[in-house]
Amino acid sequence: MADTTLVNFRLDQDTKRSMEGVCRDLGMSMTTAFTLFAKKVNRERRIPFDVSLDVPRSTHGSPVASHGINRADPAIIVDGVVRVYGEGNAERRALDGASFTVRRGEFVAITGASGSGKSTLLHVLAGVDAATSGRVVVDGLDLSTLSGDALALYRRHTVGLVYQFHNLVPFLTARDNVELPLRFDGVNPGRTAIDELLEMLDIADCGSSLPSELSGGQQQRVAIARALASEPAVVLADEPTGSLDRSNGKRVLELLLRVREHFDTTILLVTHDEEVASAADRTIRMSDGRIVSEGV
Repeated sequence: MADTTLVNFRLDQDTKRSMEGVCRDLGMSMTTAFTLFAKKVNRERRIPFDVSLDVPRSTHGSPVASHGINRADPAIIVDGVVRVYGEGNAERRALDGASFTVRRGEFVAITGASGSGKSTLLHVLAGVDAATSGRVVVDGLDLSTLSGDALALYRRHTVGLVYQFHNLVPFLTARDNVELPLRFDGVNPGRTAIDELLEMLDIADCGSSLPSELSGGQQQRVAIARALASEPAVVLADEPTGSLDRSNGKRVLELLLRVREHFDTTILLVTHDEEVASAADRTIRMSDGRIVSEGV
């Protein structure tokens, strides 16, 4: 299976709805349809039908720039995000108009009491939960425009997830756990790249060990390596030091800082530990689903 990449582009709503209907009738996804089109263009070296382009123009008269990732753009944009659970008297607003931005390469900590909305926010950014309203843009991708295959690719390539309790597959070795996201994509991981990643995280001698044979700190480092295997633009970490003693927690934090410097990765870390938060470039505090303060 060939390597895949995530492509994001814009369609007007009528064209999108019409295309979805055609694809549904043909029994295929839009991703499959556009993949077939791209392969035909590559094979024939031409657009396989007559085209006439009406290029949209900006108010200044020049063609509108195509959508793409600009290094100067924020890595994360959260704009008026609301997440509501339940209905009527049972309605609960886990997120209530949250708004902030994160620069590329920035390390930001999200703090707040239990129930303040920290983990819900992280789940929305990870694409495992959807905002009820508002806008979420990660690495130039508007998450509201992604569904199905595109959302799965986003979760595998754009963001890397690190959880408090590691979530390692118990019957796979540390190396196999790290390689797992690549194998899901049909990629045969290069040993050199994985070896360098394990070495950077000080677990080079743990590759053949099962998770049960590793300490909590070593397991968390394996989880971080797995999150980095696909070279994501953003790492989302939910209480990554929460289950560790102070010494191992400090070590994991140092390694996250090393990762940020080495890969120029944007890191958004949820924590209740003020000492962990103090290592970040900036701290965003939440309460009752709202952003109540931002500062260094």
